[in-house]
Amino acid sequence: MFLVIEGIDGAGCETQAKNLKEKLDDQKKLRSVFLVKYPDYERNVGKLIKDFLYQNKNLSAEQQFLLYSLQFLMDKELIAEKRKAGIVIADRYFTTALCYQILEGVDLKKALGFANDFKIEKPDLVFYLDVDPEIAIKRKFGEAKEKNRREKDFQFIRKTYQQYDCLVKNQVWTKWVRIDGNKGIEEITQNIYNEIQNLNVQ
Repeated sequence: MFLVIEGIDGAGCETQAKNLKEKLDDQKKLRSVFLVKYPDYERNVGKLIKDFLYQNKNLSAEQQFLLYSLQFLMDKELIAEKRKAGIVIADRYFTTALCYQILEGVDLKKALGFANDFKIEKPDLVFYLDVDPEIAIKRKFGEAKEKNRREKDFQFIRKTYQQYDCLVKNQVWTKWVRIDGNKGIEEITQNIYNEIQNLNVQ
């Protein structure tokens, strides 16, 4: 099984992905649980993305899309293998590009065509953490770590909220499940876990 955690900046995707893995790891009856995070700044492609986000390197919408998508192409065999053996949890994925790079100007139909043509692994379920953008912005600026160009752009964060809402409502590319991200951390994790249990994951 392949699961993705999505949401606007400040939604808590990283926290929930880690918490969900820990919770699933505790269930001895479940198969192995594998966690991936995108972008991965430790890898060469991730370093280029980091330069774009933190060093203000200029890239066109199409260049951004291809750079982000390269990560998923490189990992598709790995994800395919791991999902057969157990559960893969992704902290963001191609679904992030369907929000951010579409807002930058990439055509949605072309993006979906790209995913189909290059056989990017499609998740079974995307959990969208629905967080009020004003709350997410406050969360981000409560963190001590450096903010990237996206996290500093309040208006862009608000636009991503609207775009994600459209993706969820229209169930674009795969199945999306909306999770109330304004609740407490533990309650959110439990709600995601409950949704997985409803799928009869053994």
